[in-house]
Amino acid sequence: MLKRIFLPLENSPYTLAAIKYACFISKRLNAKVTAGVFFDVEKRNKSLGILKTDTQIEWAKDVNKEVITEAEDTVKFLISTLKKNCVKNEVKFSIEKEIGQPSKNIYELSKYYDLIITGLKSDFRLMKKGFTSEYLKKMLSYSVTPVFAVPDHFWAVKNIIIAYDGSNSAARALQRFSHIANFRGHKIRLLMSSNNNVLAEENIRRAKEYLMAYGAKNFISEWTKKDILKLANSPYFDSADLIVLGIHSKKNIRDFFVGSVTETLIEEAQKPLFIGI
Repeated sequence: MLKRIFLPLENSPYTLAAIKYACFISKRLNAKVTAGVFFDVEKRNKSLGILKTDTQIEWAKDVNKEVITEAEDTVKFLISTLKKNCVKNEVKFSIEKEIGQPSKNIYELSKYYDLIITGLKSDFRLMKKGFTSEYLKKMLSYSVTPVFAVPDHFWAVKNIIIAYDGSNSAARALQRFSHIANFRGHKIRLLMSSNNNVLAEENIRRAKEYLMAYGAKNFISEWTKKDILKLANSPYFDSADLIVLGIHSKKNIRDFFVGSVTETLIEEAQKPLFIGI
């Protein structure tokens, strides 16, 4: 059962949506959200300061005024938005005291949580000029914790597609999702990819048994001979509120995800993804 959610905050619509998803999931599962504010600042590799109260920040002495001006209102806005949403939804929450940590700290801190919730294109540069999926890809490359990656808007999760091909990575995603999902009224489409009809039916049967052991009831199961890595732009995913899938390799970031359905879905940034690590 999911108990601890880690929520990295940065200044974008993706983070605002991630806050709403964190509250939605936490309320259903009675979990606690711990948030941290992360900013990458050029030529700086340590925190910008310490959060003394919700509104009082003690900035490090070596932070220049331009950075403080850029960061101060953003930090207060993010913390205020988090607190307002958590209080409204009666969700337990806490905030990391270090403010403006470099994004690489996310990987280390997330070891002690059950789930990371972040945007599909959350960008942790303080002075950003756009949004990029590179931070999420690095997170998936280095983290040991499953990632729930969300678009820049929120909707309730009811229809779930579990993309399954019997591989170790897909099985790991299936397991980790089942452990924390707390199925209640979800409609699940179990999508199996295999050239072998007998093998597909056997994998579907066993996967359904596994999901049912964790409370899943409402199933549609089907199989396709198409490579599941080539289905990203297909009608299979149109009705999903959430797609569950694994990653197929942990290569160097330069060629990470190349040719995979995961990369395509990340770049489209339209559907929430539960990505098993």
